[in-house]
Amino acid sequence: MTAKRGSQTVVARGAGSNALSFVIRFAARASFLYVGARLYGAANYGVFTMASAMVELAVPVASLGLKRMIFPWLEESTQGDRPRAATHVLLDALLLAAFAGLAVSVLLVLLAQALPGSLVSGSLRLALALIAPAVLGQIFGDIALAATRWTHKMRYEVIARGLVEPYVLTAVAFGAWYVGLEQTGMIIGYWAGSIALALFSVWSARHCLGPFHLGRWRPHPARLLARARALLPASGSDFLTTLAQRIDLYLVGFLLGDAAVGVYGVLRQLRTPILQVRQAFDGILTPLTARTMMTDGDVATGKATAAATRVILTLQLGVILLMAATGEALLDLFGARYQGGYAALLTMALAEAVNGAFGVSELILYYRRPALALQVNLILIVIAALAIPLLTPHYGILGAALAMLLAALLASYMRRHWLSGLGVRPHPFHAAIPVLAAGAAVLLGMSLGGLATGTALAGSHPIVTKAVSPLIALLFYTGFVLVWRRMRPGVLSLNRYRVS
Repeated sequence: MTAKRGSQTVVARGAGSNALSFVIRFAARASFLYVGARLYGAANYGVFTMASAMVELAVPVASLGLKRMIFPWLEESTQGDRPRAATHVLLDALLLAAFAGLAVSVLLVLLAQALPGSLVSGSLRLALALIAPAVLGQIFGDIALAATRWTHKMRYEVIARGLVEPYVLTAVAFGAWYVGLEQTGMIIGYWAGSIALALFSVWSARHCLGPFHLGRWRPHPARLLARARALLPASGSDFLTTLAQRIDLYLVGFLLGDAAVGVYGVLRQLRTPILQVRQAFDGILTPLTARTMMTDGDVATGKATAAATRVILTLQLGVILLMAATGEALLDLFGARYQGGYAALLTMALAEAVNGAFGVSELILYYRRPALALQVNLILIVIAALAIPLLTPHYGILGAALAMLLAALLASYMRRHWLSGLGVRPHPFHAAIPVLAAGAAVLLGMSLGGLATGTALAGSHPIVTKAVSPLIALLFYTGFVLVWRRMRPGVLSLNRYRVS
């Protein structure tokens, strides 16, 4: 009982700290979203969105998968007769990532020059060339913050990702707009945020792991090269995961242009709370999954990830209902150009919920069968690459969102199929109850909301009348979850994870 309570406490603290980080970060993103989308305009914001998304695609390659794979390295460093300092393990990782980051930055600059004019505008070409070296700041931040999470201390990531990076980015971007740098202002802000992130993250890792003792650090080139080769599958998996998460953005930009991808980028930012529900758990579940697999095996870990899926999906569905109530009002803040994206926003949210909640079990594939994890993301990429060009000419950005929802559903099925080959077979309906409750809540909200808007709220503003049904659905769904937890106290528990 003590171990179970301990795992629940560790996960709750880690997820709570991450959730606080995401609330703070979303507030910063909201202010930057207003600066970028409203002040700079849809076209300039679209250029920045595409350029920064290309950096985010390059980061997994440059980081060599060390955002996750540094955990086994750190675990190994504590074992044996001659344990190695954790700070030196981190320095090894940063050294490898620095070489990879420099190479990737050069490739990104060359790519910016090689892309044909039919696909990219001159503004996007310039932005890609200017933003490429910021890859280094991002990978240093990712790896150093991962090392802090290994010590179960989440506050540093809260500060780094929730305060330092986004608020420096927003402040510098606003200042650049104020002095008239409309074409490059957001790129300058991104540079400033990346540098601030890297400096603070390395300082945080030193505070968690101890002094670096640089004079005693002796990197072994042959061993590092061997480790780099071993990291290639993990790096490839992270690259494909990132590409699968952003391929819709790239295709919308290439097919529909800078202004359209600017609108699409705003919608992606507004659906961020759905993504952040999953990410709130990711930081702590990743090391705990590795530890549970090492001590209890794959089957027990599969039961733990199934419980995590149920918890994450329950929270995500509540956020989607809240988004349905507030989405049109949020889009109205950015101007008339963004007001037609409500349906695409909700479709994106559903796709992210499917991919996020049911993707937790992919951590098992990531550690045991990385080639299969690659194939999951290949499925997402292929479906998006085929469906988006077919749907966007007729449905615009809504077509891209529908394509990603279809891809997420098929990828979820394939994950389950491949996990069964490892003996991981959670109950097929382990997450059915929150889905059914959300569906019933929507039907009830539509019924009661129609009555309310036809009587008491007749003549109200259209945004108010449209928000009534989702709000009723949200209230019903929240009440159901509270009753469900009371009737079955362990149904939303994460106590199957091993913390030590």
